[in-house]
Amino acid sequence: MIRYTCAKCCKEMTCLKNETAVIHFLNNNKSDGIDVMVYGDLWGCTGCGAEVVLGFRRQRLGMDMSEDERRYILNRQYVEIKR
Repeated sequence: MIRYTCAKCCKEMTCLKNETAVIHFLNNNKSDGIDVMVYGDLWGCTGCGAEVVLGFRRQRLGMDMSEDERRYILNRQYVEIKR
C-alpha cells in the first residue's frame, strides 16, 4: 500500500476523504462556471494537520452544467484551485 509522508514534520498521512472534487472556476469566479474539475483523495498529516489531494482521476473540462448539477457539486466538500 502507498503511504504518503508529510515533508514538514515527517509523519505518515492518512486518507481523510475519497473522491474529493478539486475545482478551478473560470476567472477564479464561481459565477463564471467551472473550467476544470477533477477528483482525488484528500490526505491529512497526523502531526501538523497539513492536507493534500492526490491521485487525480476523472477530469472534466469546461463543464456546462444545469443549475441543479451546479448546486449539487458546490454544496459538497471541494477544494478550489486559484490561478
